[in-house]
Amino acid sequence: MVSWLPENDQLPFNMGSHLDIKPVEYIFDPAPLDTGYTSKGYFTFLEDAKSGKIRGLEESHCFDPRDMGLPWPTTFPATVQSKHWRSAEEAAKEFLGAIRSVSPSKEPQSTTSDYRKRLLKRDSLLIDAAAATAVNFFPAANAVRARLLAQAALLVFLHDDDADSEGYGLESNILKEALEELQSFPDDPKNFQGPWKNPVFQDWVDQCVQENFGAGLQIVQGTLLWANHTLDNPPKKRVQFVSWKNYIDYRLNDFLPVGISGMLQFSCGIYVPESERAPLEAMYRLYMMHCSLTNDLYSYEKERMEAKEEDLPIVNGVEVLGDILYISSDTAKRDLRQLILELERQLHHVYIAHTRSGELNDRQLRYARAMIEGLAGSLFFSSTLARYASVIPGSHLPNERSYQNGTTI
Repeated sequence: MVSWLPENDQLPFNMGSHLDIKPVEYIFDPAPLDTGYTSKGYFTFLEDAKSGKIRGLEESHCFDPRDMGLPWPTTFPATVQSKHWRSAEEAAKEFLGAIRSVSPSKEPQSTTSDYRKRLLKRDSLLIDAAAATAVNFFPAANAVRARLLAQAALLVFLHDDDADSEGYGLESNILKEALEELQSFPDDPKNFQGPWKNPVFQDWVDQCVQENFGAGLQIVQGTLLWANHTLDNPPKKRVQFVSWKNYIDYRLNDFLPVGISGMLQFSCGIYVPESERAPLEAMYRLYMMHCSLTNDLYSYEKERMEAKEEDLPIVNGVEVLGDILYISSDTAKRDLRQLILELERQLHHVYIAHTRSGELNDRQLRYARAMIEGLAGSLFFSSTLARYASVIPGSHLPNERSYQNGTTI
């Protein structure tokens, strides 16, 4: 069992019935801390947001996972989640169905019952991951934006799985199809509006642009740039890293840098032109490092098991750190946790400096704050995601129960 559960396997769930958060069915902590870090006094606006005092989070719930009896190994005093998780799940499910309705299936005509069950489980995990990404990474999103962001996440996961594993490459890869239509990447972002041959992709692009022209186009551009990067750098290609910095630079390019920036803006209903994002580039790099290393830490066991089954190399910060320092994976996980905490310290000081400088406009400050909100959300996302946790013994909550609204369901 996971080490943080009480002896009687009961979760002290004290949130009350007023928060309609996405149900929690799994929880795990790959690198538990010996002491709490939230007493550092960082990111105090998140503490204020728990009582609803922060503008821009009207569509969100802000809560402390420790009040749910869940591990929270971070300096963030709370996490944030969009209220619209049901809309996000519905949109992801509809989108997956729409993709299949216009694309030829690669599935075998004759399949066994076990194979079909595996595909159904895969679909469930994909839809859950897409919805969880939208509401946790981009918690300010209203219902419309949460739906479109969940669909964006589904496109990314489908492409990632297609590139990552032969067993998952059964869907039409819309991003790969779109890349085949491009002779080269257009200089003018407006050209990413299309027209695109795939009507499902075109409809999604149209909706993104209609909701937020500038940020919507950046999402489309960024997802295609990332997809192109993954084709040039296959996820399980054997790569040698001469230093930790070498790995970080590689990882940041592999983590949808342009697209996520657009998604942050989109979720808040703002557009920050590239010239205005420039003063925030150092903070955004810290944000991306935190995102990618958190992903590495929590996805490591899933990736390790898949790599072993398929006899393929693993490209993950835990593995790289272990190789560079000649340490075990458990030690590497603990060291990676400390690196993530150090990034939080740096982010706190950079964010405070920006808020006090008087040099940034409201759009820029909202963009900066969205990074912090999204990082808290990404940690909660990673620790509760079935896609990562289902391979961890004891990660499913006791007695097949999930928790929502402060009650057992």
